[in-house]
Amino acid sequence: MTTTRLRALLLSTVLAFTTLALPYSSVRAAPAEGFAASQIRAIWQRDDGPVAAHTAARSWTWGPGPFYTDYEPYRETPDGNHLVQYFDKGRLEINDPNADPSSPWFVTSGLLVKEMVTGKAQTGDNTLFTIGPAAIPVAGDGEADRGPTYAQFALLTGRVANKSGRDLPNNSYLNSDGKVADLPPASGITPVALPRFEEASGHNWAAPFWSFANSTNRPPGFDWTYSLGYPITEPYWISVPVKGQQTYVLVQLFERRTLTYNPENPADSQVEMGNVGRHYYAWRYGASKAADLAAQYDASITVGTAPSRTTQVTEKLTFTNNTDSTLDNAILRVPWNHWKGVVTLQSIAANGRTAQAAWKQAINLDVTLPQPVAPGATVTLELTLELKPRPVGGRTGYDKANDILSLGDMLPTLVPWQNGGWQYYPYSELGDLGNNTTANYHVEIASAGSEKLVVGGTGKITDRAANGTRWQFTAANVRDVAYVVSPRFINPLEDSSMTRQEGNVKILAYFLPGHKADGQRQLQLVGPALSWFSKRIGAYPFDTYMIAEMGVPLERTDNYAQEYPMAYFVPTSWLALDTDPGTWPWYIPVHEVGHQWFYSTVGNNQLIDPWLDEALTTYITAEYVRANYPNQYGTSWSGMTISATGSKPVSAGVYSGFANENQYSAAIYDSGAVLLDKVRRAMGDNAFYAALQEYYTVYKFQRARPANLTMLLQKHTTTNLQPIFTAYLGY
Repeated sequence: MTTTRLRALLLSTVLAFTTLALPYSSVRAAPAEGFAASQIRAIWQRDDGPVAAHTAARSWTWGPGPFYTDYEPYRETPDGNHLVQYFDKGRLEINDPNADPSSPWFVTSGLLVKEMVTGKAQTGDNTLFTIGPAAIPVAGDGEADRGPTYAQFALLTGRVANKSGRDLPNNSYLNSDGKVADLPPASGITPVALPRFEEASGHNWAAPFWSFANSTNRPPGFDWTYSLGYPITEPYWISVPVKGQQTYVLVQLFERRTLTYNPENPADSQVEMGNVGRHYYAWRYGASKAADLAAQYDASITVGTAPSRTTQVTEKLTFTNNTDSTLDNAILRVPWNHWKGVVTLQSIAANGRTAQAAWKQAINLDVTLPQPVAPGATVTLELTLELKPRPVGGRTGYDKANDILSLGDMLPTLVPWQNGGWQYYPYSELGDLGNNTTANYHVEIASAGSEKLVVGGTGKITDRAANGTRWQFTAANVRDVAYVVSPRFINPLEDSSMTRQEGNVKILAYFLPGHKADGQRQLQLVGPALSWFSKRIGAYPFDTYMIAEMGVPLERTDNYAQEYPMAYFVPTSWLALDTDPGTWPWYIPVHEVGHQWFYSTVGNNQLIDPWLDEALTTYITAEYVRANYPNQYGTSWSGMTISATGSKPVSAGVYSGFANENQYSAAIYDSGAVLLDKVRRAMGDNAFYAALQEYYTVYKFQRARPANLTMLLQKHTTTNLQPIFTAYLGY
């Protein structure tokens, strides 16, 4: 996506960024994300605001701020998922955004430690996602082979005898392989009392932790059951590296937190909360488990007459349940339902039987399957709907003045299944909407009568009526499809001046007759870029590409160019702008072509990790200019990075509390390009491009995660890249 400012794996790898592998260097840490909800901010401000302002002498309750934001599946919440924000020390979550915000349980704290110890993430009251106990040290500087792990503590969660009033026994030392032993004679550890037995969980509190939980130095309104949960193990002494020195630390695991006691610390920081938020993120997202559902779409789109262009859609979707779970529902994303009155669902069936459906977060259609579907079985959904396009132009509307209908993000598509549930989100005005796995499509677009149409978009044109009333497109391994329709377009299949051949790729341009020269100029800009990216990163995987004008956007949120698989739409109003070398209208077409490599081919979650496509595409655009137009490079680079303030992490997503689109773009596009430029300079050109080529090859037609990219970049150089990653990426 180009903004309206008119410019432009692995668990061990993730652990390197989440467990302080370089804890005592002078590396600048990435800034915190913004708060996704005012209620989450209020909790943090109450607990840690004074710590951040240096007006309270106590250790962090959560940390300097959130570092990761997402919507995770949870079946019993009203929307079937919940907003979560991860902090160093824990996770805050909103389960029901429609509940009473004044309730102390409107924002809850996740049971992260309990889940890491059991090895099962909670995706509902009675549904679990099995990952396996976390092989992550519970405390210390973060070396993966030093100190007991959550997995080793899993053997120590059984109920024990009430020992309140006694001291912690001598055999309360846990060595690095998770074995209980006597304290080493030279440890110098003084006795620790056990003042309380927690009947609810069957474990004894260590005195430093009970004092910590009830101290008057706790934040106002501090409730240890809310913040810590019940203890799930006994306290144990462990020996772990702290600031590079092997140190004896007392540790006890609670449902929500880990507490550590280091008597060598200053009094106000002897008891600290462990980095369970970081640990949990590494455990749950280090090697995300996604299911390839092998989806197939067969869609028939009937375009009505002007001036409204009411459109009828019939869609058949077939997919295979390649999850580990029996499915009782399926969720389709329908962004056009964000606008009231645009979408009318007329019928829906599953495996030939009428199905019930409900809207979740406005744009997600939750289809209840009439009969549960076992793993390995096939599901066929059939639905019909009527669309009344908004008369606003742009990628999701109809420009009545120019009679251009843009059908972007229009077809209902199956959301990904990942990390134990359907992965879906509310609508966002920021960023792109892409969060799709690849699928195969067959799409027919026809007029409601005998009107001649000219249609362009995703896929190869496999059939069309001689009179232009019907067009058919077929596309394999694409993430979604998008089309433009107008009876006024020049037909590039009949006018060769509106086509260009680049190797085995045929590029087609769909423009109004008065904009013919503009369309030809777009061909001149796009063609060489497509060839250069193919040579530098990897071959473009399709044999067609389409450029089209999409009308004059009447709303700010539609006033940008937009990429789709095998296609690029440009606002009609932009065609009047000069495309002189070095200017943003000159490099924007190159940027949109670059998305064919980063998002269309190597996919990602554009809502949660948008830098994986936007930062990469912005930077590769700059590299294209550097290689081919060195005289324009300085001007172009300045334009692409002018807002790189570093005030927000490059790793933030669209729900990460950005104040506005400019702030979002500054972090994701501008600072993201600066990050990658530092990486390339540290690696050297050959190593950098070798890493990108492997990234493209390995994750082609898959969805990559940040650790996949950072791992491959580091693999191709002996230079330590982590200080760069640490400075720009929050995780």
